[in-house]
Amino acid sequence: MDDINIRKATVDDSDIVYRLLKDMREGEGRLDAFVITPEEFKRDGFGENKCFEAVIVENKNKKEAIGFATYFFGYNGDCGRMLYLEDIYIKPAYRSKGYGTAVFKYMAKITIDGNARRMEWCVMDDPSWNAKTIEFYKKFNSIDDNLKQLYLHGEVLKKCAEF
Repeated sequence: MDDINIRKATVDDSDIVYRLLKDMREGEGRLDAFVITPEEFKRDGFGENKCFEAVIVENKNKKEAIGFATYFFGYNGDCGRMLYLEDIYIKPAYRSKGYGTAVFKYMAKITIDGNARRMEWCVMDDPSWNAKTIEFYKKFNSIDDNLKQLYLHGEVLKKCAEF
């Protein structure tokens, strides 16, 4: 793929990546859950105490950003250092052309270069609208039907924190 450029995002890319993230949530039908502001996103990913990193995917021929991935390094009790791939997104017009595979492989390389043993992520298991994504991950032999990601947020999190 000669027309693709994948690189680490900089603070100058924060607005572009934020807009792509918002587009992704809208496409998932989850815009109501998207509460992060552009300022928070910039602070959290590009500020002094950043808690995630991002890569940006560009189409060199059209000189446009067509996707991104966000990730962070963490720790897994089974294997030690791991990379958690939070989001990966390619604009709909560029899907099924190899861009997603290129980004996924790029993230695997970042995992290895970061001395991590594992790359983890979750997929929304709803074949009614996410079947292509599920199939994409299956081609890497990466679906584990025994695991679910659980989380607390909002008022439920606040209630749980009371003791």
